[in-house]
Amino acid sequence: MQFFTNSLLNKACELAFIKALIILPILAIALPSYAESFTAKRTGQGFTGLTQDFTSSLSNPALLTKFDNDDDVFFSLNVGIMASDKYDVIDTTEDISDSLDRLVEDINNFQSQNFQSQNQVFAYHNDLSQQVDDIVTDFKSINEKVVKVRNGVNFQVIIPNKHLSLGMFTNQYGRLGGVMDYSENDEQILDKAVDDCITLNNCNIELENLNLESATLAVGYSIAEAGFMAAYPAIKHANYDLSVGAKLKYQRIDLYHNRVLISDFDDDDFEITDDENTTDESGANIDLGLYVTWGEERQWHAALVTNNLMSQTVHHIEQDITFKLKNSTSLGLSYQNSWLSLATEIDLTDREQFASLEPSKYAGLGAEFRFYEHLQFRLGYRTDLNDIDDDIYTTGIGISPWDVFAIDIAAFTGDNDTVGAALQLSLKI
Repeated sequence: MQFFTNSLLNKACELAFIKALIILPILAIALPSYAESFTAKRTGQGFTGLTQDFTSSLSNPALLTKFDNDDDVFFSLNVGIMASDKYDVIDTTEDISDSLDRLVEDINNFQSQNFQSQNQVFAYHNDLSQQVDDIVTDFKSINEKVVKVRNGVNFQVIIPNKHLSLGMFTNQYGRLGGVMDYSENDEQILDKAVDDCITLNNCNIELENLNLESATLAVGYSIAEAGFMAAYPAIKHANYDLSVGAKLKYQRIDLYHNRVLISDFDDDDFEITDDENTTDESGANIDLGLYVTWGEERQWHAALVTNNLMSQTVHHIEQDITFKLKNSTSLGLSYQNSWLSLATEIDLTDREQFASLEPSKYAGLGAEFRFYEHLQFRLGYRTDLNDIDDDIYTTGIGISPWDVFAIDIAAFTGDNDTVGAALQLSLKI
């Protein structure tokens, strides 16, 4: 299962860490998780998808039975990302890195300057001191300020059948977060480097040799899955229909932790996913789904989904961090007709979390409006009942010409400058 380690999500998370300098004291930030990867249809509708249709079977395997007679094989690829950076930690960190490089370069260039007067020397000194002040100001502006990144990717192939519908899938989702840990000693270190150059003519320095103490402390996790799903129409009654479904999957949990000095930020050899920074656990797991529809036109829908029947725990021995993947159960209800869907979804149990942090529990509301069978517009809202994660507002659009090829796009925004987007590409043959 080596493909999990080098997968698209892990690489994307690694790039996000390196660019954004994601940093945090582990116990100072909550990293709650949504219990599966992004799907654009579900995201646009307030993260409500337990009662949609067979194209949303990753959310509820029992939906495999909800298809039209002309549906044969369905393929879909989903990618999504969410970020929260209220205090511009990403941009400011990049500015700090560039400013440190420029300061070191200017210090090293002092001896090559052709000064004509002592006033020019003083002016050069003042410019170096101002650079130090600007760097310190930037450090203080993001010290202990939180930045969070969440992303996911999945691919599924579904073969609906009136007797037993089947599907195959790969799915990954993860959460990464960080905060700057600024050391006030760094101001003295930088001031001394400037003064030593001007007064002692000691101007040949390198950034890594300054021994700056400000550091980054990063933590996060990625959950990767691959498996099969199946559903069976258990009851077909005059007043209602009931289906049951299950997903059998192999699951790997990677737990990341790393501390990086600010002077190492530009090191191209830095790897957030080095073996010394990660630990993982793998094993089989099961999700179960129940779906029922009733009414004269089967306009009412309900679903109950339980994810990860077998709990897993990952412990990072060196850092004494524990991540728990627990069984979670969600309930979904919706009303659907030919042009409108209104849905709600609520977690009945808490989500997975780090052992030392409070978990999240979500509730969402969503609507989908369908125009001419080939255009869909979606709106939604999701809140955290435990007040851990940010409230978000979602919107989305779907285009499905001739019900063969479909593009679904979702975007959302929320508290603390939370923004995100998801894209889904689908094909029916």
